[in-house]
Amino acid sequence: MSGSVFNIVTSWPLDSGAGSGVAVVAKSLHRALVADGLEARLISPRHSQESRYLTMAFNRVLFNLSIRSNEDLRESPVVCFDFDGFCFPPDVRFASVNGGILGDIIRFESGLVRIVLRWLARLEKIACHKSDIVFTPSEYCKGRLCSIYGLPKSKVTVMPNGIFFDRWRAEVDAVNACEGSGYALLAVARLYKRKGLDRLIEAWPDILKREPCATLRIVGDGLEMNSLKSLAQNLGVGGSIFFEGDVRSLNKMAAFYAGCDIFCLPSLHETFGLVYLEAMAAGKPVVALNSSAVPEVIENGKEGILVEPEDRASLVDAILKLMGDASLRKSMGEAGMEKARKCFDWPKTIEPLVEWLDKYGRDGKC
Repeated sequence: MSGSVFNIVTSWPLDSGAGSGVAVVAKSLHRALVADGLEARLISPRHSQESRYLTMAFNRVLFNLSIRSNEDLRESPVVCFDFDGFCFPPDVRFASVNGGILGDIIRFESGLVRIVLRWLARLEKIACHKSDIVFTPSEYCKGRLCSIYGLPKSKVTVMPNGIFFDRWRAEVDAVNACEGSGYALLAVARLYKRKGLDRLIEAWPDILKREPCATLRIVGDGLEMNSLKSLAQNLGVGGSIFFEGDVRSLNKMAAFYAGCDIFCLPSLHETFGLVYLEAMAAGKPVVALNSSAVPEVIENGKEGILVEPEDRASLVDAILKLMGDASLRKSMGEAGMEKARKCFDWPKTIEPLVEWLDKYGRDGKC
């Protein structure tokens, strides 16, 4: 691969804020591969994350159509995301990085969003079958891709997401976290139904009965923002829940993680869960659901506490248990930090992709 240039293509806008996994992974892969000595171009659209959900979906498809005749894509390796590459001509060889599985998350949506997702899932299936190889971040994700899109297992390789551990630790350590009068919980996500934040808010009155000074910060934006705010107000807990919206500053994100005591995202569907990794690397214990790919990142009782999806009482108990036990918070935070460093540092996790790029070069394409 020496001297060759490869392309990383994503139709997802790179100006996305908190919880935008595709944007984070695309930029991180680019940075990690360049640091590994490879020359890479990052090809992305000009449309913004500020676009509405359905408008952005339409713009992502248009972006794919606009670059399908790009000659650069024919002469060097290409790495795409989700449904990107569905319209590429046969002479464009590409790897597909799939960390979302649109055909799987359809079940969590309704109305027009569900209709659009079904259409995009068809394009995603086409892209997966046209690609040379599909990289996916978890065994859960691999199983669902093969089941839903009919991919042979031999075509799908697990490549966990990662974190630039030293950089992230430096950001977290540099922050002077403010000491509050009560325990601070943090949740970071795109605000979709499947992220389970309604469950956390519904459990919050029970938390406040035991810990009346506790606060919850929700970082991220999305379709459910207004609904979640209304839920908090209707339950009478709006004064202790803070909706921070999108955050695009690494320093500010680090401050939120540094300032929390516990990270909690009771998501019903995660193909990996980058935000759990951010919390672990920040030395924070995690409360999450025992669902989808979450147990592949967090070991129950070691880096955090996993509860069953329909058990709200256990969610409350897990949060209160950590609030009441400083030594447990410390031990779980330290275990998470060590696991993030050893297992999920980007230079380590990108090895399967580097191997594919090397093979591509040996095959004589570049």
